[in-house]
Amino acid sequence: MLSSLSATGLGVLMLVLFGVFYVLGIFATIRAVLAFVGTCLIGTVGFLGGALHAVALWVSNLAASLTGWAFAAPVGGLVLVVIAGVIFIHDLMPKHTAGKRTGWAGVALAALLIAGVSGIPQLNNIPAGVQNGVTNARTVVNGG
Repeated sequence: MLSSLSATGLGVLMLVLFGVFYVLGIFATIRAVLAFVGTCLIGTVGFLGGALHAVALWVSNLAASLTGWAFAAPVGGLVLVVIAGVIFIHDLMPKHTAGKRTGWAGVALAALLIAGVSGIPQLNNIPAGVQNGVTNARTVVNGG
């Protein structure tokens, strides 16, 4: 069954599991990883992917306007990626505990990276790398 799902289908499944685990309040670390990877896998496909992309661009443009006004350097997208990344990585570190915010930070981080707002091409390529990794893993599991 799972081997017949596309990468986007697996992303949807991961986001559904994130929602179920979030409502039940269990598996905080697993649900954070599911949220990040699932968002990377759906990308800009469908209504949810397109909406996340549009919101990420809008928030990034707003932050760029604010940082441009306040500091004369419009680096809003990079600032948002750094904030979401620090929260996400900090909460997943071994001596810290993932909480309710960690999964949402993962969704925000993935959406910002998919929208390409960081200004750093290597960071913006992370979602494509996740998609390639899942596609390659599916190929290996399916036997070629």
